[in-house]
Amino acid sequence: MNDKNIDELINKALQEEQALPEGLSRRLEEQINAWAATEEKKTRSLTRRRTLYWLSGVAASILLCIGFFQYDVPSYAPDRLHDTYTNPEDAAVAAEKALLLLSHNLNKGISQVNDAGQEIDKVNNILNKHLND
Repeated sequence: MNDKNIDELINKALQEEQALPEGLSRRLEEQINAWAATEEKKTRSLTRRRTLYWLSGVAASILLCIGFFQYDVPSYAPDRLHDTYTNPEDAAVAAEKALLLLSHNLNKGISQVNDAGQEIDKVNNILNKHLND
């Protein structure tokens, strides 16, 4: 067959009216409509979700701003920096007592650390003695 015969056969096939099965056109239309409806539902659902996220963000921002502007330091709170003693000699005696208590407790802690260090040295000496034998 040559190209001329092939062209004639193609033209003849195109000119003949093809008979579609009965109801095919209706079924195709229904399927296309169903697909379109599904896509429309997805689009509406996505739009609703985006709107909900946006509104939630706006509401959270508003609540945060209200919280910042409503925050107030209570008026009954005492001033942070004020003298507890009116007499300087009383203040010096109280400071000296506080420093003595601090020094006593610090020395007690240091002595306990030294005792623990001596015990650790004893244990290390025993272990070294047995490991080296």
